[in-house]
Amino acid sequence: MKAFGKVFGWASIVGVFLLLPAVSGAQLPEAMRVRLVTGDVQVRIAETGQWMPASVNMPLVEGDELWVPGGSLSAIQTNNGADVRLDGNTSVQILRVDRNSFQFYLPQGRAYVRSDDPTGSVLQFDTPDTSIRTFEASTFRIDIPNGETNLLVFRGSVTAENAGGTTRVRAGSMLVLGSDGYAELSPLPPPDNWQVWNERRDRVALALARGRGYRYLPDELRVYASDFDENGRWVYVSAYGFVWTPTVVVTGDWAPYRHGRWVWRGGDYVWIGYEPWGWAPYHYGRWSFVARIGWCWVPPSRGDVFWAPGYVGWVSRGNYVGWVPLAPGEVYYGHGNFGRHSVNVRNVNINRIRVTNVYRNINYRNSITVVNRTTFVTGRPAVVNRNEVRNVREDFARRRNIVVGRPQIKPVQTSYLPVIRQIPEAKRPPTRVRNIDVKELRQSRQLVKEPDRSAIRPEAQPRTLEVKKVEKPRSSNERTRERQQVVPVERGRPQVAPVERSRPQQAAPVERSRPQQAAPVERSRPQQAAPVERGRPREVPSENDLRENPRGEIEREVERGVR
Repeated sequence: MKAFGKVFGWASIVGVFLLLPAVSGAQLPEAMRVRLVTGDVQVRIAETGQWMPASVNMPLVEGDELWVPGGSLSAIQTNNGADVRLDGNTSVQILRVDRNSFQFYLPQGRAYVRSDDPTGSVLQFDTPDTSIRTFEASTFRIDIPNGETNLLVFRGSVTAENAGGTTRVRAGSMLVLGSDGYAELSPLPPPDNWQVWNERRDRVALALARGRGYRYLPDELRVYASDFDENGRWVYVSAYGFVWTPTVVVTGDWAPYRHGRWVWRGGDYVWIGYEPWGWAPYHYGRWSFVARIGWCWVPPSRGDVFWAPGYVGWVSRGNYVGWVPLAPGEVYYGHGNFGRHSVNVRNVNINRIRVTNVYRNINYRNSITVVNRTTFVTGRPAVVNRNEVRNVREDFARRRNIVVGRPQIKPVQTSYLPVIRQIPEAKRPPTRVRNIDVKELRQSRQLVKEPDRSAIRPEAQPRTLEVKKVEKPRSSNERTRERQQVVPVERGRPQVAPVERSRPQQAAPVERSRPQQAAPVERSRPQQAAPVERGRPREVPSENDLRENPRGEIEREVERGVR
């Protein structure tokens, strides 16, 4: 642990962890997960405020943050069918999670978003100067280069807003938004490597979207159909109907709920499976061992789909704790409502509960996982004597030392770590990312679900954004140079004033033809004109001030780009 602490430089905050409250009503661990981790992706979880390595299939809740360093990739999946893919050097904060709506903050980097939910859900991405929302099935990308926000729309339509107002961007267009209200619309640029990678993943997802899994899964789980079809096969079993069995496993002694670890999230121990498909099969449904097939996952019935931290039965024996996957119909004892065949232990006295049935899966070889308590809280593997596994199996068979709910093991610092892995110092989040305050962002940036309301000024009606249209995409430098060239012309306008002062000299020859009458008139004109001429310079500073602001904005944008 010394090496691990040295790499991350964490303070000892165990005492704080033990005082943290249980999950609030706003946290929905079933709503979002990390779908992809390539490289040194890191997460700052809301409960601790500490950065740690991220793991595939870990749940994300409000207040969590992800940092994807250079050379890494990551992806988030929501339970309503949205994929948010993140390129290297990207930071994202999760501001709000609703049943069908999500709000993210993207201060830097690139995000590619594919949403297939047409049921009125809202995806909102806020950047430092803009807000981008989609209310329909759509595919789009957000880049933040040189202080600007680039929105590229490939499918559907997306609503974009900055200080200048709101506009709707349709498929085939790119909108560049500036911090000063500037907006420029162009056709899409040629695809770069990031775009090619995303389009390839889209094609795979589309090919698997309507596969066999789509037919056999309940409606609520169809968004995960590609996980099943890409990593296993569906077979028919007379006792349960169509079940799924994995064909991609990572170890020879594999069993459900073995390749991963239990982490403390939201006031409960939640299983994080390290298999690429290890989300839905571990948080929904049950497992059964079928002759000539092996381990099979049995989907939940339609209308009885409930996310749980992990459908297992527990035994606690001395310094060891063991668990076994629950078979269909077996009772799950959990802290909450988990549908049929479950008991909410919050509503009963757990000391009076007696488990009378024997879990069927204990009869199969290699079905029970046993670890010592140190391994359970730290994630550090340790060899377990075969006799201990035999003793735990016997406890299950004799219905003794059965744990109702979760093991009575207090979480410590490492209980929050989704995976035990070292992160190089060079890959840690930069200071500007570490200094982001999610609580302040939640107060200043609201989730706005109504299309006719402003996301930047929710109390006001949205203004129509003035958009400059160009025939082809331009670089940020081209836009900056063009806007800088306007400034000298603007500043040159006050030179008109000397021309006004010369008018009496031009008029004098005409007036000389009537010297007796014109002389007094000419003398009086400067007296009348003088106040006007003197008044005009008062307007000049005002005009200069107005013209200096756009240049000042450009200079600040350039400075941000340099930084």
